[in-house]
Parts: sequence; C-alpha cells; structure tokens
Amino acid sequence: MMIFMRIAFLALLLPAGSAWGQVNALPSLPHLLVKGEANRDVIPDRFTVSMTLATTDMSPARAREQVQANLAALIESLKDSRAIAGSIDATVFSVAPEYEYEDNRRVFKGTRAARQLRVTFPDADSTRDFLAGLQAGEQVLLNGIEPAYSGETGLRAELKAEAMRQTRDTAALLAQSYGARVKGLYSVSDVAPSFAYGVQAGQWPRASRRVGGLPAPPPEPPVVFDDPSALDAISVTGSRISPESIEVGTINIAEHLFAIFLLAE
Repeated sequence: MMIFMRIAFLALLLPAGSAWGQVNALPSLPHLLVKGEANRDVIPDRFTVSMTLATTDMSPARAREQVQANLAALIESLKDSRAIAGSIDATVFSVAPEYEYEDNRRVFKGTRAARQLRVTFPDADSTRDFLAGLQAGEQVLLNGIEPAYSGETGLRAELKAEAMRQTRDTAALLAQSYGARVKGLYSVSDVAPSFAYGVQAGQWPRASRRVGGLPAPPPEPPVVFDDPSALDAISVTGSRISPESIEVGTINIAEHLFAIFLLAE
C-alpha cells in the first residue's frame, strides 16, 4: 500500500477591516488558508451483497407472504454461509401498485411488495460461494456487491493526522517564505469554503496520479450485474475482477482538512 499525499494551498494577506474577510467567516486579519490531504489505496477485505426481494400479486397479502417466504429461505441459507455475524440487514416492506402499458393504456397488474436485503462476507471466497448457490430470478434480484476495507476507521484517523501535519508544515513554510510568522490557528474544517478571491469549493488543484510516468487511465463506470455468473464484472475502482481473483483491485480512502492560520502583525 502506498500513501499518496497532495497538498494544495492558497495564501492571502488581508488588511484589517477588509470586506473580503467577511466571506464564509474568513478572518479580517492577515491569515493563511491551507489545505492538507492524505489518501491510501487499500485492497478490500469485506464484500456486501445487496438484493431485492419482490413479488407482484393481485392480492397484497399474497405478495407480502411470498416476499416473506423468500426472505426466510435466504436467511436459512445464510446460516450455513460465512456471513459476518450481525451483518444481515432486511428493510421493512414497501408496497406499491404495479402498472403496465398495453395498447397505450395503463393497466393495473397488482400490488408489488418488496424488501431489501444486505449481507456482508469477510472475504472473496465466502462471497463467491454464496453467489454460486443463490437462486436469483424475478422475485430475488441481485443488485450488486459493495467492497469495503475493515480497517477503514483506524486508517481514516491516521490519514487525518497526516493531513493535520501537512497544514501545520505548509503554513509555517509559507509564512517563512514571505517573511511572516504564524501566530496561531483560527479554524479548521474538512469542508472547503467558498472564496471570494478566485477559487471555489471543490476547485483546489489536484496532483495527477501517475503510473510509470504516464497519467493513470480514467476509471471505468461501476457495473451492476443481474446474476451470480456475472461475478467477473465486479468493478473496484475500475478493476475488472475474475471469480478467481475477486480480491485484486483497490479502493481509495482519503481525508482532507482546510485550516486557517493567523499571521503575527
């Protein structure tokens, strides 16, 4: 795993009482506005499978009963799987009328009852085993697989600390370069402000990630597949993953901070 750190900064000395200092609570005193960012690419080690259980019937009661029966069968099959304990999550019923157009007329087809089911597996093998035995169809729809990293909470704390160090180091370097001195921290946030002096939130310069001296290719759009046989189409940050190597690929976790430091007069 490699840490990619990108620093974008914007320094501005404002005279006291300037109207510019009133934008987004920026101080009217001379200050530095600095951004620090750290991110890491990690290999996912958790896979959450999401499904929709739905049935349409003229009888709302029968539709609900069929959905409940399908849910019970799925939960029973999960008892023999390696699903993470406590990860099974089923939403409450949603019920709505179902229509189809026939000869340009809207025809009522019954009541559609549905529930969403999500379950998380600890590795690629257990995910693949579950999908191999899943009987997907009109009443059990496979929506997709969401990869995740189990150590994300700890990693985010580490990355946030790195971003904090970047803001302090950058502010000190900028102040020294302009013959000024940092007086203290005015504010810090992970939300970019909107600036009145030419840069808008979300438009900070970003360094291009390069591989082998060339810009990295743009990511492919995520793939939503309709059946377990499409497991080789799982997309993790643009990587095509075969059933034999589902764990190959990365997800990016990033933290950034925007800090305002006051300058000594």
